[in-house]
Amino acid sequence: MYLPKTDLFNSLKTLNYFVSQTQPPVFNDLPAIIFSVGNNAVSTDLDGEITSQDIEIKIDIWAEDSVTASTVLSQVEELMRSNLYIMSFSNDVPNVSNLYHIVSRFAKQI
Repeated sequence: MYLPKTDLFNSLKTLNYFVSQTQPPVFNDLPAIIFSVGNNAVSTDLDGEITSQDIEIKIDIWAEDSVTASTVLSQVEELMRSNLYIMSFSNDVPNVSNLYHIVSRFAKQI
């Protein structure tokens, strides 16, 4: 079974932004990319061997302005596509404390 967390963290860090699996109580470094594995379901054959995995990654982008958040999303989408993930969802979230937040999801089947 493939566990994507380490590969995702290392790939996202190449964008040179703050990256974490957990959201900090206070954002000291913006823009910030917070990610989590939303799904990592396996399919098996009759012998119990894994034949495929459906992986969904949730990525939240936090920034001080909308333009920066959108720019980071574009960079994340390109990076994820190069790793064979397809963006399946993206949405702006209403402002919280003058921070801009975009939530997105990426899917991949292996």
